[in-house]
Amino acid sequence: MARHNEVTLYGQVTQPPRLLYDSSDETNESRKLVRTMGTLAVLRGIRDFGAVDKRIRLDIPVILSQNDKIMKMMKQWEVGDMILIKGTLATVNVQKTLTCSECYNVERMQGMLSFVNPIYIKAEERGLNAEEGNSDMRRNAEISNRITVIGKACIDPEVFVTDKGQIITNYQLDVPRKYRIKEDDESNRHDFPFVKSYGFVADNDSRAIRKSSMVFIDGAIQTREYLRKRICPFCGAEHEYRETATEIIPYSTEYLTGCKTMEEIEEEKRQEAIIAGQTARANIFGDNSDNLVEKED
Repeated sequence: MARHNEVTLYGQVTQPPRLLYDSSDETNESRKLVRTMGTLAVLRGIRDFGAVDKRIRLDIPVILSQNDKIMKMMKQWEVGDMILIKGTLATVNVQKTLTCSECYNVERMQGMLSFVNPIYIKAEERGLNAEEGNSDMRRNAEISNRITVIGKACIDPEVFVTDKGQIITNYQLDVPRKYRIKEDDESNRHDFPFVKSYGFVADNDSRAIRKSSMVFIDGAIQTREYLRKRICPFCGAEHEYRETATEIIPYSTEYLTGCKTMEEIEEEKRQEAIIAGQTARANIFGDNSDNLVEKED
């Protein structure tokens, strides 16, 4: 497996995988399985990556395969099974459908699906309950949810500061597929995952990275759900819909090419600290406090 995009997951099956065939006729004995999609609950351990929330949390990445051997193994998954996966993080453009809650018209829009493409799968345990599964994941926390990836920033990072002062930096990577998904369209040679960094990592990312910067990330996969608002193109009403996001959370970022160095970043922070100190002193003693001299009578 090319180490420029490597995912390791160890987690628990929470629902049976979806099996997609080339025919909807269940009586057709010759129909062929063409895609298998499942999810794993995986553990993201406590690490100092800048987030305010230090609690251990579960993420539920999508696992999708069109490989005959892998699909046959995924077909055997049952709720409670503990699965070890090695693969890559892939993205594909998809058509999403939204139904307006006011007029019930269906709108089709472009979206992106991020998923783990498994290269290696092994069932380690069978039929554990949720408590047993969580304990098993804690014992294997170092491999439960890990990703390393090298890519080029598609855009300049966007920086946000929360009400609690938490710095968050978002950007998107262009990751060339050196490991080709042979069942996928030949034209799909790049993946475009999103990255969300927090705290001191986010601060450094926002300073170092610009469009076309090349970075190496060691981190984990985060999945989350959130509500978005949209104006219906048919009736003009505003309605909410539930969206899912899959993002890379860096534990650390190495700045390779087209980035500021850590020395430049530290000097930039030092200069900002000097200016902040001068500004604070000026606010207390007056704008010309640095030039004040004691006068003799």
